[in-house]
Amino acid sequence: MSFRRLTTSLGLPDRTVGDVISGLRAEGLVEYDAASATCRPGEPFRGAAAPATGARPDCNDVRAAAMIWADGLAARTGMSVLLAVAHPEGAQVVHHVFRPDNRPQRLATGDVLPHTSAPARLLAGPCDDRCVYEEGAGPDEARLAVSVPCPDGVRHAAALCLTGPRRLLDPAGAGSRRCTEALRDAARAVSSALVGAPAR
Repeated sequence: MSFRRLTTSLGLPDRTVGDVISGLRAEGLVEYDAASATCRPGEPFRGAAAPATGARPDCNDVRAAAMIWADGLAARTGMSVLLAVAHPEGAQVVHHVFRPDNRPQRLATGDVLPHTSAPARLLAGPCDDRCVYEEGAGPDEARLAVSVPCPDGVRHAAALCLTGPRRLLDPAGAGSRRCTEALRDAARAVSSALVGAPAR
């Protein structure tokens, strides 16, 4: 990654990023090429930077990569956000961000969603750009899930899912476009953050 891109993406002054890179270089965690002004992972990370094709990142790495994007997605849409990975009984929620309101909510992290749920159906299918929709019992209960692809783009790393009102999530309705775009943007950002994550 170029030094300029790094300072821009972090939103920090050049001097601060330079100091951070110097510290990481001193520990051997980053190599910096002054001629091209690019940074790349140091020796300890080189084996992890190229996982075997088809290998999935560890779910803890997926959760770590998704945390900031899931928080932003919840704030942007006003809905709760689930991150789920494949499980023999469907999909297991590994991260849950509450919707930003004062209504009572229950933490879903650790829950296993059935095979009929949107995240489980998405993870059971091909890794592509589709959205999977699931209606709940009430008008404020629906889920819309998209894939967080592995960096190789061949397999799912996880499913990112919004939970909220049907009128805003139903792909057949006019109100779903904004939420669908926000969901896909967040999934792409999480996938990009997984580059170099150790595979399992």
